Amino acid sequence: MTTQITYLSKKTRDINHVLIVYPFTYVNPLANYPPLAAEYLQAGVLAAGRRSTLLDMRYEKDITQHIESADLVCLYGFFEDCSIFGKWGIHVIREVLDLVPSHIPVVAGGTGFSNPEEALKAYPKIDVIIRGIPNEPIKELLEAGSPESVRNLVYRRGAEFVRTPSIVHPLSNEIYPKRSLRNPRYEYRFIGIPVDLVRAAIGCNYRCRFCYQYGKDTEGNFLRWQGRSPSSQFQELSEIEAPIVLWVDDDMTTDMRALDQLADLLIEHGVEKILIGTGRPDHILETSVSVLQKLERAGLFALAFGVESLKDETLKFYRKAQTRAEVERAMEMMNETNILLVCNVLLGSPGETRADMMEALEFGRRWNVDSLVTNRLRVPEGSEIHALVFDPATGREKPGMERVGGEELNQIKAMIKFGQRTPFRLLLTLCKIYRHRGLAMDPLYLLCCLIETVTKRTWLEKTRVVPLLLFLPKKLALLRSFRAGSRIVAGLATPPVRVLNRLFESVDRRLHLSTAVLPKLFDLWNLRVMHVLKQRAQLTRDTQTSSRVPTL
Repeated sequence: MTTQITYLSKKTRDINHVLIVYPFTYVNPLANYPPLAAEYLQAGVLAAGRRSTLLDMRYEKDITQHIESADLVCLYGFFEDCSIFGKWGIHVIREVLDLVPSHIPVVAGGTGFSNPEEALKAYPKIDVIIRGIPNEPIKELLEAGSPESVRNLVYRRGAEFVRTPSIVHPLSNEIYPKRSLRNPRYEYRFIGIPVDLVRAAIGCNYRCRFCYQYGKDTEGNFLRWQGRSPSSQFQELSEIEAPIVLWVDDDMTTDMRALDQLADLLIEHGVEKILIGTGRPDHILETSVSVLQKLERAGLFALAFGVESLKDETLKFYRKAQTRAEVERAMEMMNETNILLVCNVLLGSPGETRADMMEALEFGRRWNVDSLVTNRLRVPEGSEIHALVFDPATGREKPGMERVGGEELNQIKAMIKFGQRTPFRLLLTLCKIYRHRGLAMDPLYLLCCLIETVTKRTWLEKTRVVPLLLFLPKKLALLRSFRAGSRIVAGLATPPVRVLNRLFESVDRRLHLSTAVLPKLFDLWNLRVMHVLKQRAQLTRDTQTSSRVPTL
């Protein structure tokens, strides 16, 4: 059965083959994730009974033949890797559109198309823009044959742009990406290990003042949380071959009962994955330590929490709906597990002093936080928080709303972020990883893969020194007996390492060694190693795909 898309009479034709193009080309050498949003659009195309091909422009060269064989071209994708946000210019949207013949209709959406009317003006070849999650709109569009009755679209009608009504579709338990359709040339890896992404829910039930992206639809509107069933999540995880799986949900802990049921299914059927996600500390209080320990056995490797601030006044100002006491109770529960603990703190809030912010470092040490992530508070013009902080008449901060900023805030960020990563704290984290009761592979294997990744395309790789040195450790790490023995060693090593860590931190509080030295060392590492590695990865990608389009 075929359908016709009739929104432009010159482009009316049967739609059998849909070509989906992920147009972003930035390559992260440590973490290159699959284009999950584009794959959801592909899932909607398949649900409509159409054939589809998905091209990832990080790996493609000349796509002219693919476009010429298509009945419909879709440009779609979101930044699955947050490090891309500062690299918006690394895309080939216009270059791909230049290749599309005038008789082939074009649908677009995702990053770069959040203002549909402006995007339609900028790109005359685009006929329809999808708003929100794409699988249902593309399915309805293909089935209806024209956009008039399809919700969540903006389309051309002559010289005008028409907006169809918005709706939040129920999250499907059946329509999700099919990994078997991926091109085998596309390598999605995290520190050299195959990685995948899962979306188990959308939205967020909170309206934090500082949040401008999460828990919202593509137009910035509040989006209430809704999740998929545990059985649906389990089915998708069972189909994924990659050992590392990251939840892209704004909050994977909203429904702790569903997570508990998912853990039961994973353990019962022996599905071993390394699971990583983001949650809220207050949600942890809704469950028990025994459930958290079960999640550890099911493969939950790391949880990142939005702590944001340790001052109740600031949390209230943020409208975070949690208190410091609740955060600390959640940390106490998490300390009963071997799940890696990541805490995000938001710096530069009105009224917070340098001492207030530096308290995050002591918080991390007290509650055995494995990584403190520091973020700067953004106060964009036109936002609710901007109206609270600035006087509209003078444009200056209101009394009591003064904020630490500039270079001083940069120094505080670095001291908290890196000052917490002392040698003994890193050893404690390593011991925790070895003690983890559900880790799908030995930590030594993870370490070897990380070393291979950061030495890739360097003289060390060319001399074959690193591959030779890592060959035997990687083989040993795959043995179950080695894994069992390393867990015992980690258990025995933990108490003395804790003692050494306490002694070091006691001295460090007086001498401030970590906050003075470690930020400089990590900055040097970032400049000498990571910056060069990212440049080489992008250069290699651009060189390999230079024949794709002449205007790149």
